[in-house]
Amino acid sequence: MKVTIKDIAEKANVSVATVSRVVNNKSKGVGEETRKRILELIKEYDFQPSAVARGLVTKKSKIIGLIIPDLTNPFYPKMTKGIEDVAHEHGYNIILCDGNNSKEKEAAYLDFLNEHYVCGIIYNNFHNISDTILNKILKSSLPLVFIDSKPEIKGCKCVYLDNQRAMYEVIEHLLLNGHRKIGFITGPMDSYSTNERYKGYINALNDYDIPFDSNLVVKGDYVMKDGYYAMERLYNQTKNFTAIACCNDLMAIGAIEKLEEMGIKVPEDISVVGFDDIDIARLVRPKLTTVAQPIHEMGRVAANMIIDIIEGKGSKVKDDVIFEPNLVVRDSVKKNN
Repeated sequence: MKVTIKDIAEKANVSVATVSRVVNNKSKGVGEETRKRILELIKEYDFQPSAVARGLVTKKSKIIGLIIPDLTNPFYPKMTKGIEDVAHEHGYNIILCDGNNSKEKEAAYLDFLNEHYVCGIIYNNFHNISDTILNKILKSSLPLVFIDSKPEIKGCKCVYLDNQRAMYEVIEHLLLNGHRKIGFITGPMDSYSTNERYKGYINALNDYDIPFDSNLVVKGDYVMKDGYYAMERLYNQTKNFTAIACCNDLMAIGAIEKLEEMGIKVPEDISVVGFDDIDIARLVRPKLTTVAQPIHEMGRVAANMIIDIIEGKGSKVKDDVIFEPNLVVRDSVKKNN
């Protein structure tokens, strides 16, 4: 059975607070004999104080809270791995909170992390910041770094991809391959990344003098089944398109599944492009043309950023870090003659 700080205190016949002071090298007021007895008991019973328990005494810890929207999306484990790798290198631990695409759950996790003495938070907010969450962030004294997002909160640092440019390059690639009627499957429109990608879609059409057609735009929710049903809705609205751009790979794969069910071949009949370059993008057939995000590296940068702020090196963190997109051309796009 694991020995607790309370067990050590009872064996030494002292208070838990006294053991805590010795553990945290704050032995002022503790007699030398008592201090030695406590240290001997700690060694004898191999007592390992938890980071949370240490934080309760020092009001500091080496624990970073990480809030993500959806752990089932392959995008987020890769991001989390980058964050955890850097945290481990610097002696920090991670508390992972899956917000499940819920503003209410994200707000509850912010309360939880603030109450449990984490020393900083990395936050990927899926939806735009609500007033409730904004108030919690403004009232908190914890360092906070946003990843894959760019909320307008003064003083907050952010790590994200240039989403607008990325989707512009996707649409330009389709246009240069002769496509003029391009469907667009969005994510939720109260999402930062969705809004930026939608702007990239519109800007590319404008720059190439392609009229905007609202019938070519349908909403998805960044999961595979939504790509499937969004494809069905798009086809019911109009059959006048030769290509589809999707706001993530999962929806693109769902769209391809629906097209295959309808007897429509990709890319022979309709070209499809995704976004993110998750591992499955190169395993599906046809291999998916998509935008590669440096997901693992974004996680590493966010972790280094929050640790610098925690350790008083905030002057090193002057600006947001914006990553450039990389269009990965595979087999899911065909020239439209």
